[in-house]
Parts: sequence; C-alpha cells; structure tokens
Amino acid sequence: MSQANGERYPNRLITTTSPYLLQHAYNPVDWFPWGPDALEKAKREDKPILVSIGYSTCHWCHVMERESFEDDAVASFMNHHFVNIKVDREERPDIDQLYMDAVQMISGSGGWPLNCFLTPDGRPFYGGTYFPPQAMGNRPSWSQVLQHLANLYREKRDVVESQADRLIQAVRDHQTRHFQMDPQIGSDRSGMDKRVMDQIYDQVMDDRDQRFGGFGPAPKFPRTMSLEFLLSYAAYTGTRDGADHVLFSLEQMVRGGIYDQVGGGMARYATDASWLVPHFEKMLYDNALLVDVISKWCAYRKNAELEQVVRDTIQWADRECSHPSGGFYSALDADSEGVEGKFYVWSYEEFISAASEHTNLWLDYMDVSREGNWEGMNILHRRSDDPAFAQKHQVDLDWLRTEWRALRSRLFDIRAPRIRPALDDKVVLSWNALMIDALISAYKSFDEPAFRLRAEQALHFISRHMAAEENAYYRVYAGGRAYQPAFLEDYAFLIRAKLNYLQINYSADGRKEVQRLADLVLDRFYDPEQGAFRTSSDPSLQSTLFDTYDSALPSGNAVMAENLEVVSILTGDERYARTAEELRSRILSSVKRFPSSFAQHALGLLTSVYGRKEIVITGPEASAMIQEIQTKYLPGTFVVGSEHGDDSPLFQDRTFPGKTYLYLCRDHACQRPVTTVRELEEQLL
Repeated sequence: MSQANGERYPNRLITTTSPYLLQHAYNPVDWFPWGPDALEKAKREDKPILVSIGYSTCHWCHVMERESFEDDAVASFMNHHFVNIKVDREERPDIDQLYMDAVQMISGSGGWPLNCFLTPDGRPFYGGTYFPPQAMGNRPSWSQVLQHLANLYREKRDVVESQADRLIQAVRDHQTRHFQMDPQIGSDRSGMDKRVMDQIYDQVMDDRDQRFGGFGPAPKFPRTMSLEFLLSYAAYTGTRDGADHVLFSLEQMVRGGIYDQVGGGMARYATDASWLVPHFEKMLYDNALLVDVISKWCAYRKNAELEQVVRDTIQWADRECSHPSGGFYSALDADSEGVEGKFYVWSYEEFISAASEHTNLWLDYMDVSREGNWEGMNILHRRSDDPAFAQKHQVDLDWLRTEWRALRSRLFDIRAPRIRPALDDKVVLSWNALMIDALISAYKSFDEPAFRLRAEQALHFISRHMAAEENAYYRVYAGGRAYQPAFLEDYAFLIRAKLNYLQINYSADGRKEVQRLADLVLDRFYDPEQGAFRTSSDPSLQSTLFDTYDSALPSGNAVMAENLEVVSILTGDERYARTAEELRSRILSSVKRFPSSFAQHALGLLTSVYGRKEIVITGPEASAMIQEIQTKYLPGTFVVGSEHGDDSPLFQDRTFPGKTYLYLCRDHACQRPVTTVRELEEQLL
C-alpha cells in the first residue's frame, strides 16, 4: 500500500496465512484475498477485477512481483482502475482451474504467474501469464496491458461484455465436454473390453521417448500416472515392452539432474529432454508420486538402485518437509539468494575439494567439468548405471557404492551451510494424502516399519488438525490453523489413502469412516446430470468445474471412481459401484482419444476390464499373511485381513475360531478357501 519514510505498510494480505499471499503483503498494490469483500467492491464501484494467481515456489511469480507489483507507479495505476485479487493456486485450485482454462483459450498456453481480468461478476475477458516491465518482442509490457484494458473497459464496455459472455460459455462447455456417453459403449459397457485397453496402451507407448525415457519432448515432466498404467498393463497381460519403458524412464530420471543426487528428492520437471536441467523447485506431490510408482515397481521386480531412491526421498521429505506434529509441508523454492538453483549446483573447485583422492573417478561419475554443464556450474548427474561404470573404471561394484555414499555425505555437509531455498510451510490435505499413499506402498514393498509409522503420523495430523464438522475436512493448515473447505481431490486422495491403510491395518471403524467420506463426496460434489464429480462447491464461481484429466496430480474423478468400487466391495452396496461405472462409461471416449492425459482413468479401466480381485484373510495368522502378500505387486486387488472379522460382507461366514483361511474372489465369483499364501498365489495365476 502506501509508503512513509521508506517503510511500506502492509496490505490486506497481511491477515492471511498462505506463504504465497504473505510474500505479497507489503506490495504497494492494494491486494485482496479472494472473497466477498473484493467481489462486492468490484460490483459497487463497477471496476474490472484483476485475479493474479501463483504459488510460493514459482520463479516467474517472484520475478513479476519484483518488476511490477513492487513498483509504486504501476501499483498506483492498478489500485485506481482495478480491484486486485491475489490467489494461491495451491489453496484454491478451483479458481486456478477456471481462469487457467480461460487464459489457455485466449492465448493457447498457460502457466504461472496467471493474470486474468474479469468483469465485476467474475467473467473473464482477457488474460495471460508473465508480462515484463517493458515490451519484449510480441509481448506487451504490464503497464501497456493495464492501460489498454482500463481504457477498453471504460470506453468499449459492450466489447468487454461480449467477450466475457463468449469466453465464460466456452469455459463451461470445456468443463463438460468429456462426459458424453460413447455410443459404442452405452450403459451395458459391452464395448469396454481388452481390445480397447490394447489400443489405449499402444497410444501411450507411441508417446514415449525411447532415447531419454519418459514421454514427449522438453520440458519433461515425470508423468508417473502414465508409468503406472504401463506397469499395471504389464502385470495384467505379461507384455514386457511397457514394463521395460517404465524401468528405463525411472532409471533415467533418478540418475539425472532432475533428481537431487546429494540430498534426495525430485524437482518439479526438467527443462531439457534428457532430464539434466531441472526447474529446481521441489514439490511434495511429485516426490510422493515418485515414491509410490517406484515402490510398486520394486514389488513387481526387485531393484536395489530404485529402492535406495525411495529411502532417500522419504528421508528428504522427513528432513526438509515435515511439520513437527506429523504432517508434510508443501514445497521448496527453486531460488536461493534470488538465483535459481544456486543451492544445488557445484563449481568444479568445490566438487574436487570434496572428491579427495579419487578425483578423476568422481568427476566422471557425476559428469563434472571445469566449464560446467549449466551456466558455468555443474548439475550433478549420472550418465550410466553403476555396474557399467564400475566395469569401465575396473573397480569393484560394492567398493564404488560404498565410496559414493561416503562422498555423498561429504557433499551434503559442504552444501548444508549454503543459504537454503525458501520453504512453503503450509500443509495441503490432498498432497499429504498422496504422501501417505506413497509411504504405505513403500511399507508394503520393503516391509519397513518406519514407513508405516510415518504414514500413521501424517494420518493422525490430518485427523487432529484438519478435520471439520460433520465428517468434513479443511484443505490447508498454516499459521496454526486449518482453513478452506476441502475440494474433490482432497477427499478423493484421502479416501484412497485410508482405503490403502485398511489393507495394512483393518478396522471396522476405519471401514465406516471411508463410507462416511464417500457419502459426503457424493452429497457435496456429485453432478448426476454429468455423471461426474465437481471440483468445487463454491457458488461464487462463474462455471461448474470438473477435475477430469490428470495434471501434475491424478484426476480427482478417476481416483474417486476407484474409491467407490472398493467402498462397494467393503459395504456390499452396489450403489457405489454403479456410480463408478457410470463415470467410466462417460469418460471412455476421451480416454481413448487422449490416453496420456487420462492415464489415471485408463488405470481404473484396466481394473474394470480385467476384473477387480478381493483377498480376504481371517484367523490368528491373518496379520502375518497380509504382510507377506503385500510385498507382491497385485494391481486391482483389495486385500484385507482380520483375526475376528466384523459385520462387513467381506467377512460374513468366513471366520472360524483358531483357523486361518484365505479367500480370493473376482467378478462376484470366489475360489475355494485355502490355508497358505502359496496356495493363494497359485489361484492368482
């Protein structure tokens, strides 16, 4: 706001708890948080609204703030002509989704910072991403954009209104376009078969990068949902090519610069095709999804290198992203001291001072040179696997790995005193649920009790600090309080995490809780006209929103469909399964056309086509047998065990004093009960 004696006064954002909003609390811009105060002011004063959306670890958000939002003259113009709203996209993914759609329709691309201009009632009429302080090429300056739109709104209001009407209708149509029943499928699902899944698999494989792993050109995102689809398809069909690409992709990523070779943890994406140069911010959700898919790979086929990545990444999350009470923080910034990646890169001299007597070996191992591989500095990465490197240098493989661990420890200690990237210390429900899921997957694959304990601590944090009234939850915990009613993705991921926890620690109370949560989601988010779940229930938004396809996160609708199938099994209530099948029937046409964007839906369709399996174990040896079974990769299989059972249909007539039995069912048909895990494995073949 205003300034006196060189000292800035805070704006309205000072009362918020979002780290991103607080970063802007001393801008001279008269920022509002999203809410009735700003919206009512715009209507009362008949001013256009600027909604500026970003997140705390966004590099270009910081750049635009320094260049424009901290400029007094620019801020004065914004304050006079607009009602200015700052939004943390991680707090309000629904607002981000709405206006990102609009900006992508206007410009053909999107990203953050996202700047969208609205009519006083919230309809978008113009938008873009980063605007520089001076015009560059075809990109106008921020001041030029502001002046043009202020004049347009004042002098050609009819043009603004017409554009806003067309754009909001386009957004509304865009949100519902995927929920059209495929005429080849219909309500009987007759066309949802293995042939369709083969076609989807072929399309995903066509998009793979056979040279560097992953999918598509630069920038390269991990796309772990597509990797898991290929892994699951391999498990169902025995096809090797997809599984081979999963392994190749994971190896390329974790040996690349996108993965922190010293401290563990993966950056958000790589700016190049070969995974060398990351955008250095580290997000909790990316690392959760990485741990999850690698843990599942290691259950499918053991791999010591990838197992170590799981352990290191969990250790990174524990060390750098853990709330003292058990939750997980959101992210680490890309920048430190205002320079992207400065904390993570190495000069030649720094590296050789740590490398000690085997300098040439380690220079080759981490591809370090005097000229560097990025802006005169070195991003540490490995160009080959350890066995090949050991053979090349004629050293013992075990010696190489032992010596690397020692050097890695020295590098970690040398790096530790550097000025660290900023931490976004809010706890987001959906991202924590993903991390809980990942920890449970790691516990299953590696039988590591510490992973289960860490998942339980995070679950306890959510129950203690983020629960609201009537079985509901808040999305965000920051500044010592929980706020913002949870969205579809929060509930979908939390239900999935709780269902997976039931598989390692079954209880009747846990079963009843997931059913209550499923009922809440059906009541608050289900749209029977579309046969799908809305993202948000906020009535102030100008369009109904649907979390349809995968972004950096799995689709909330896809995960919710999977949840409902399992809740139906647990409760015996077919209503849940019918809702899931309705959604899948409606979305199938889009999955077939764009499988890489709908990989989580494709994963659910695989289970639907090949049949979900249930394994129930009852009796005194149930816990030990559950632990043994869980180390195997069994996609589409729900496993529960209990010594005494309860009133769930899964346990009816299946509990006998002193006897342990294992029951396998699929597609409403059951095999004969057996008494050993080996016999069960034979039934699974």
